[in-house]
Amino acid sequence: IASCLVGSEMCIRDSPFAVAPRRHPHPLARAGRWTAVCTLGAVAALALTACGGGSSDASPPLASKPLAEACAAYASTALPHGAKVTRTELRKAEGTLPDVCIVRGQIVSSPESTINWAVELPTLTQWNGKTLTIGGGGFDGFIPTDDPWYQQLVGPSANPYVKISSDSGHQIRGFAWGKSDVALRNHAFDANHFVLEVGTTIATEFYGKRPVRRYHMGHSNGGRSGLISTQKYPKDYDGVVAMEPAISQQAHQVNLGPTVLRHIFKSRDNWMSPAKIALYAKAEVAACDGLDGLKDGIIGNIEACNYVPTDLLCQGADNDSCLTAGQIESIRLIYSDHKTPVTLSRGAVGYPRYGRGGASTSDWQSYMFGTSFDAPDSFNHMAVTEAARLVEGNPNANILSHDPTQYQAQYARLAEMIDGTAPDISAFADNGGKLLIWYGLGDTCVSLYRTADYFDTVKQRLGASKVQGFARMVTSPSNGHDLDGAGTEPRSIDLLAAMDAWVEKGAAPDKLVATKFAPGTSTPVAQRPVCEYPQFPRYNGTGDPSKAESFTCSAT
Repeated sequence: IASCLVGSEMCIRDSPFAVAPRRHPHPLARAGRWTAVCTLGAVAALALTACGGGSSDASPPLASKPLAEACAAYASTALPHGAKVTRTELRKAEGTLPDVCIVRGQIVSSPESTINWAVELPTLTQWNGKTLTIGGGGFDGFIPTDDPWYQQLVGPSANPYVKISSDSGHQIRGFAWGKSDVALRNHAFDANHFVLEVGTTIATEFYGKRPVRRYHMGHSNGGRSGLISTQKYPKDYDGVVAMEPAISQQAHQVNLGPTVLRHIFKSRDNWMSPAKIALYAKAEVAACDGLDGLKDGIIGNIEACNYVPTDLLCQGADNDSCLTAGQIESIRLIYSDHKTPVTLSRGAVGYPRYGRGGASTSDWQSYMFGTSFDAPDSFNHMAVTEAARLVEGNPNANILSHDPTQYQAQYARLAEMIDGTAPDISAFADNGGKLLIWYGLGDTCVSLYRTADYFDTVKQRLGASKVQGFARMVTSPSNGHDLDGAGTEPRSIDLLAAMDAWVEKGAAPDKLVATKFAPGTSTPVAQRPVCEYPQFPRYNGTGDPSKAESFTCSAT
C-alpha cells in the first residue's frame, strides 16, 4: 500500500527491487513502477519554511532532519541548465538498498529532447560525501537508478553515494530520436554532464556541503558515456569505471549488418538454435579449455583458440547433434573481422571480431541469434535495424536489403557525435582522473578488440608510462556481455571500491580478484586474478586451482 501525504508525512512506494533481476542489460520495457509520489506542489509550502532546499552557516543542513521530512521539504529554484524539480519520493530500504530520498526532474533542452533525471540521496549519516553517476544501456530512454539490474551492477558499495542518472534526453528505446542534433548531443555526452551538475547542486543544498569526489560507472552504452566524458568533459569525474564500453556503435551497425547478421538471417540453415549453440559451445570448450594450463571449463587463452567446428559438420540430415555448413560459416563470421567500406569518425573503417567463449554464455542467443529465425529478436539485429531505419528515413528498412555504403554521410553524422574514441585524454589525467575499463573476453555484443585498439591509441598519444599512471584495461575470461558464463562472477569484483581506493589512496587496481560461486548460492568455489589486457589467468601447474594465487597473469 502506498500513501503520499503533505508536510512531514512520509512518501512510500512499492519497491521495484522486489522483482527478480532482469538478465538482459538492454531492456525493451522499463523495470519498476512508483506507486506514489510527493509532488513539488504538495511540498512547496513546507519547503519555503524549511531552509529553501539548501542550508547556510547559520542553520543546520536540510538533511539533518529525518529523511522523510527532509525529502518532502526539498525544493530548489537555482538548479543549473534550467533544470526543474518535478517531485520527490522516499524509497524505503529493500534488500541491500537503504532508505533514500529521490529527487526527480527535467531539463528541457529543445522541443525534440527532454532529459528526465533522478538523484538518490541517502541519509546524512550514511552519505560518504561523494556522487556516483550511473550510465544507461542500449539506446537509453530509461533511468538506470530505477532499474534493479543497474543497481545490482554498481553493488552495495555504491549505497553511501549520491546516485545520479538520466534517460539521456529521450523516452523511447529505439533510435528515431537520432534525427535531432540536440537529442544526439544529449545522448552522446551532454545529458550526463548537465545532470552531474544538477546532482552536485542538489547534494550541496541537501547536505550543506559540496561533494568531495565524483565518479561514473556504466556498462555498454553506459560505459561509453563514461569514457566519452573523459574526452569531452575531463573535469567532471575523479574516476570512471567503464564496463564493456560500446565506443563505436555505428561501426558495429554498419559492419555487422551486411556480414554476419545478413548471413545468419538469410537462411534458416545459417541460424543456430539454443541446442546448436550448446553443441558448439561444448566442442569449443573441449578444444580450447586447457590452453590456459587448466581444464576447468574456462577458455582463458582466447588468442590460442583457433577451433573450427568442421568435425561437427552434418553428414546426413540436419539435427541437433551436428552443424550445417551455413552454421559453421556463421561461427567463422563471428570470429572474423568485418570491413564494410564506410568511413566513420577519425577515419575508422571496419569492426573487429568477437572473443572466444561467448557461446558458453547467454550472449550468442541474446545478441547474435535471438530466440527466433522468423521473428528476429537479438539485440544486435535490433540495433542494426534501428540504425538502418533512421538513416534511410524508412520505418520498414530491413538489414537483408539495407546497404550502408549508400548512407555514408548519415552514418558519419551519428558516429562523429556518439563515438567515444578520441585518444587525447591528457586533460582528464592531468586533472587527477583515473580510468578503469573491464571486459568479459566472451562478449559477443561489443567487441573487446575495438576497445583494445582504442586503448592502444591512447598509449600512442600519451605514452605508455603516463597511461599506466592513471588507466587500466582488465578482463575476465568466459564472461559475456550480460556478465554471465562459465567464468568468475563480474559483480564479485568491487570495481567502484577499487576506483575509490585508487583515487583516494593511490592504490592502483593491479591485484583484483574475481570469484565464482556455486549456482544459486553465495558459496565461493573458485577465484581468479583479474588480469590487465592482453594477459589472462594461467594456472601455475601446482597449487589449489580454486585459489587466485595458483594463477599468474600471462600473455601466452
